[in-house]
Amino acid sequence: MIKTGMIGFGKMAQAIVEGWNNAKMRDVVEVYAYAPHQDKLKENCARMHAIPCASPQELCQAVDVIILACKPAQVDGVIEQIAPHLHGKFVISVAAGITHERLAEPLIGIPHVSVMPNTAMAALAGTLIVEEPNTMGDKESEMLQMMFAPLAAVVPVSEALFGIAGTISGCGPAFLGLFAEALADAGVKYGLPRAIAAKLSAQTVYGAGAMLSRDGTEPSVFKNEICSPGGTTIRGIVTLEKDGFRRAVIEAIEAIQEK
Repeated sequence: MIKTGMIGFGKMAQAIVEGWNNAKMRDVVEVYAYAPHQDKLKENCARMHAIPCASPQELCQAVDVIILACKPAQVDGVIEQIAPHLHGKFVISVAAGITHERLAEPLIGIPHVSVMPNTAMAALAGTLIVEEPNTMGDKESEMLQMMFAPLAAVVPVSEALFGIAGTISGCGPAFLGLFAEALADAGVKYGLPRAIAAKLSAQTVYGAGAMLSRDGTEPSVFKNEICSPGGTTIRGIVTLEKDGFRRAVIEAIEAIQEK
């Protein structure tokens, strides 16, 4: 049993815990959580089969693995609070933009790693970007795989590329949500009931993602296999290109990176 503590219990932390629950991993990972709003914390913990803690220090004393799931601006303060309780612990940061370099000094001598998950972990279809370098040993690496491989593709990425990798996997789902909404709207325009159009759209996005990730097929190859010569799909692709679909996606990523 891996006793795991979430410091911060917002959307990302809850998506991870929901994934563990959906993967039936309650006999593998026992979850503790701390957040400053105790009433809300207790309500969320009751719903998600987690154990609420009254303070970060109490949480640290109960667990083996500490997940920093607080806001990035809170990380330094949290580490300062829990520093005396970190001996023998493994620290995982899921706070956006917090790199190994940022944690190296405050967590010196403590095995730690910076990762970027996404909310698709709740559906056991997530991505976990793992920054390299890190200070994990074999024990911690095995523990990370045991905890997250059932929920996500675990992808090591160099420090220099950590930000862009996290942007694609973290923000990309929202872009796909917008695309799925547009597909559903088109279905409604041509007579499909909203519920059926939404279901078809969601399943289409899900199925395409599953096929792309199944054997590492390049997106261009996947697209080309669906486009028959002179067929309907290539007509749609040409229209998307004419309307700047690809450019709009790239510029959206640029806007995030250059924030």
